[in-house]
Amino acid sequence: MTNSAKTPSGKAKKGQVTVRPDGNSIKACFPRTHFPGEPNQKKLKTGISNVDGWETKAQALTPRLQLAMEDWKLTTPDGKFDEGKYREILIEQKLIPDLKIVESATTSDGQLPPKPQLSLMEVWDMYCEYRKQGLRESFYEGKYQGRYKNHLQSAIEATKTEDAIKIRNWLVENRNHKTVKAVLSNLSKAYLLGMKQKLLSHNPYEGMSEEIVSKGAQGKTQNEVEIEADNDVLDRGKAYTWDEAQIILDYVQVNYPYWFNFLKFKFLTGCRTGEAIAMYWGDIEWDKERVLIRRTYDRVTKKFYPLKNDRTYKGEETRRFPMPKDEELWNFLKSIPQGEPNEVVFKSKLEKTINDTVFAEFWRGRKKGKCNRKGIITQLIEQGKLTKYLSPYNTRHTYITHAVFDLGIDEKKVSYWCGHKIEVSNKHYQDVAIFADKTNPHLPATTTQQVQQQSEIDLLREQMKQQQELINKLLQDRDK
Repeated sequence: MTNSAKTPSGKAKKGQVTVRPDGNSIKACFPRTHFPGEPNQKKLKTGISNVDGWETKAQALTPRLQLAMEDWKLTTPDGKFDEGKYREILIEQKLIPDLKIVESATTSDGQLPPKPQLSLMEVWDMYCEYRKQGLRESFYEGKYQGRYKNHLQSAIEATKTEDAIKIRNWLVENRNHKTVKAVLSNLSKAYLLGMKQKLLSHNPYEGMSEEIVSKGAQGKTQNEVEIEADNDVLDRGKAYTWDEAQIILDYVQVNYPYWFNFLKFKFLTGCRTGEAIAMYWGDIEWDKERVLIRRTYDRVTKKFYPLKNDRTYKGEETRRFPMPKDEELWNFLKSIPQGEPNEVVFKSKLEKTINDTVFAEFWRGRKKGKCNRKGIITQLIEQGKLTKYLSPYNTRHTYITHAVFDLGIDEKKVSYWCGHKIEVSNKHYQDVAIFADKTNPHLPATTTQQVQQQSEIDLLREQMKQQQELINKLLQDRDK
């Protein structure tokens, strides 16, 4: 075993890269001095198997990494570790295969090269690299490099093995089944890709995802599992009543006032959490009496993104939520000190962009270590003012069910405002879009029915007038 990069005490010299055993794998450990943007020391897998003779490969890799680090080739402009460059060095040293080079899968005589020893996480990382270009950044970082990868690492750590059956069983018993189904499905695709590249001989995860039924994670009721899909927005069992929404707002205004504006906007518009976080003052069109919903915030990448274009709006990536002058939403937004057009409307207690993870902890509470903070909803349940727990996402369900069932507003208009899918024809959708902007989203439909009907009649009259003018012009052109 080499100790060239260590002091007699066994510790690495300051500013030195070390390649050494760490847990069940051989990792490259980098000094913090070259990566000021990283919160913790970087320790990364090298692709070297932890078997007899690993020291030879480690001795060859260490100076190559040391040189790249000292030339600042492993440091990004913002002081973070460049994992892409690190991967290139591992490929260069033939420690991991490069899936992008299909031709390298066979030798010149057509024979298979020696099978590399790939760990589960190495297969996963290569698959992620393959999928990266075709996925939205926030989805890639949040799912493939976030939740899915964390689940796999937790399963390996808990089972102390990479046996596919044990990994699968642990995931089913300890994680949300919908996510487990996605993880196993992607694992199967990862191994199939490795087989296609002739890097793997079989797929141990084939068919495993097919029998998974989506259920809540162990220890949680279905009401506690955050619902991200919009196919249940009209399920009143997943919404608070409008009176309960007011109870929540009153409690927050007194006890957590810095969350009040953010939460009230969510209740008044039914927008998603990321959409509320990403609302700019420039998105409020006072002269047109409407709010534009046109971007969302992703907590993983800490970036703003345009709304997903899923063709719900026939190509539009901006939603228009009506804000009649001197009505509830108008007066509420007027009560907030106005900022610059490119400044977010709702900020955290520290005047920064809202972190929805922190907000969720205040909502549901937190119990970890010595921290035992009761959440907003937990306290209201204990006080007998609420009867069930629903996630922050369900403020969306609350507004939508209130607008449709309590106020009697056409569901097609509500879907236009809030962006949940509903099957309508293109022409019907266009008609709904015209009249949705003229509807008050916070008054019963009967209150605005006469005004709306008159608007529709006026529009029809204008259309007929234009048609008649066109006919007259065509007749005049024919007589000339």
